[in-house]
Amino acid sequence: MKFTRDLTCVSCGSKNLCYGYTGTTTNIFVPSGTFVVHGYRTRSYVCLDCGNIGQYIPESKLERLRQKFSSR
Repeated sequence: MKFTRDLTCVSCGSKNLCYGYTGTTTNIFVPSGTFVVHGYRTRSYVCLDCGNIGQYIPESKLERLRQKFSSR
């Protein structure tokens, strides 16, 4: 099954987003209950309408995570 998504602000639903990374180092998502050496690097965004800051995993990384958990 192929998933596609159109990123919007989780707070107000706006598509007026600015993408980047937060902090001096990148944020890493490590799923609990698994052994992942490097984890999954996340991307961040700020909504230019309401100021909400959010994070997401890029589609290529998300597909690898789905494959890893589909075998469970």
